Amino acid sequence: MSAGNLYRYFRSKGAIVAGLTERDRAEMASDLSVIGAGDDFIAAFRELGRKHFEDEPRERAVLCLEIWAEATRNREVAATAQEFERDLIARLTDLIAAAQANGSVSPLSEARDIAVLIATLADGLFVRRALLPDFDADREVRHVLTILGALLKGHICLSQGGCGAEASS
Repeated sequence: MSAGNLYRYFRSKGAIVAGLTERDRAEMASDLSVIGAGDDFIAAFRELGRKHFEDEPRERAVLCLEIWAEATRNREVAATAQEFERDLIARLTDLIAAAQANGSVSPLSEARDIAVLIATLADGLFVRRALLPDFDADREVRHVLTILGALLKGHICLSQGGCGAEASS
């Protein structure tokens, strides 16, 4: 499709990005909705890692990186990206808080702090996937999951005040 024809359907670059972002937000909501508070989070995140960093084409990560770059220059795109991030963090926080309440995730770290770390690590994987043609998804996702597993079990503490002796158990 030509650029001119594309603008028959979208009023601006921001509207195109908003459409792509809404598609991604719906997909993310669907992905997270299948994870229950009592589920094995590492297994669920392993499946998400496989889906996003192995099954999907590298071009999807490249597009994501381009949207983030555009968000640094374009307020409309920045607002869309920030809303996506807020939604992701809120969904992850609710999921983790529920898992903490039922005892399947350690309560040593705040649920929101864990959610932000998950998003931060995922963002890093997206950047590496976009930039590195030889990105080893299996290896890198496995390393991230090792860190998340330790965090979810309470072996890593994100609390500013420290977690005392409980964090080393």
